[in-house]
Amino acid sequence: MKRKCIWCLKDESAETFEKKAHTIPKSLGGDNYYKNICDSCNSYFGNRDSTLTTYSIEEALKEAFNISRKRLLVPERTKRKVGRFKSKFFEIKEKKGRLSLNVKTSFRFTQGFQSQLCRNFKRGLYKMVYEELHRQNKIDEYLNYNIIREFARYNKGELPVIYFFRSFGAIMLMEEEPAKTILYFERMTYLFSSEKFIEIEFLGHVFGFPITNFSEEDFKTYLNQSIALKKGHFKSFVLIKKLTDIDITLSILN
Repeated sequence: MKRKCIWCLKDESAETFEKKAHTIPKSLGGDNYYKNICDSCNSYFGNRDSTLTTYSIEEALKEAFNISRKRLLVPERTKRKVGRFKSKFFEIKEKKGRLSLNVKTSFRFTQGFQSQLCRNFKRGLYKMVYEELHRQNKIDEYLNYNIIREFARYNKGELPVIYFFRSFGAIMLMEEEPAKTILYFERMTYLFSSEKFIEIEFLGHVFGFPITNFSEEDFKTYLNQSIALKKGHFKSFVLIKKLTDIDITLSILN
């Protein structure tokens, strides 16, 4: 049976499938890949669109999570060296188990810069979610979540991402984390899932997403149900519109 790309829907007669497509960037500790991603689509997410930005979709993702990962790695005695990532926007230094973060001049707080960076970050999140749903559930055919494909791969439309703020700094981590990063869909009882919405936990963060077409009423119902599940664990949420909406330094651990 010919392989078929879950993004462009082309099979081996039209595209090559030679490179390993990591579902989570290797420099973030990703160690898994999915076979049904063609080389063209795999390359697309890793290459920048020079007409729009100086960074790729995956780089926007790494800029935020690289900080979170380093924060979680600090207490670890043994650090697993997985890939390298040089930030365009942040200078991170470690001294005596503590991190210091300096913002470079290339990171701007203007609305246009933040909006574009956030859009690429969200597209990167949807990429990870879509690919990990296939990999973890061992699905060979593409899931019919076309709104994700259109937004993440083809930059069409707009999809929300909800970020939840924890009430306290107790973050459950498996022994191998964060050296070997894992994306969870059903890790804790506070993660909501339905036919139209799904939530993930990744490097100490919790995000919510629509995965198929939804109405305004669907969205309100989802938020109410999700908030009820998170009572006592999370204090608030935000629909992210800029990267600074997210607690990328995991300040809740302070």
